[in-house]
Amino acid sequence: MTGRDPLFETGPRLALCALLQGAEWVEFATTRDMLGVSDSVVSKHSRTLEEAGYLEVRKGSVGRRPRTWFRLTAAGQSALRGHLDWLAHLRHALDDAPHAGNTAGGTDYDDAVT
Repeated sequence: MTGRDPLFETGPRLALCALLQGAEWVEFATTRDMLGVSDSVVSKHSRTLEEAGYLEVRKGSVGRRPRTWFRLTAAGQSALRGHLDWLAHLRHALDDAPHAGNTAGGTDYDDAVT
């Protein structure tokens, strides 16, 4: 997928995918702590990303304690790159746009105050 992906525009989904981008597997608790959100927020948004095919979830245990790990799928990596490229393009377009309201009598605001 290329371009804007509305799936990344709700909650911490973009941050979650960015966190997972460079990792093989990341444990649920690490994800929660790095994002600074509650367990229920991680669960809800990871489920949405998993249903979209962007996230793979692995469940297991360490000793007797259940654990959950996440990683991005190839589709998730592609969607993340596409969305980040779209954001970079948007930023570039905004940087290149004339700044409305920053003029004084038709003169560039920076020139007018110097």
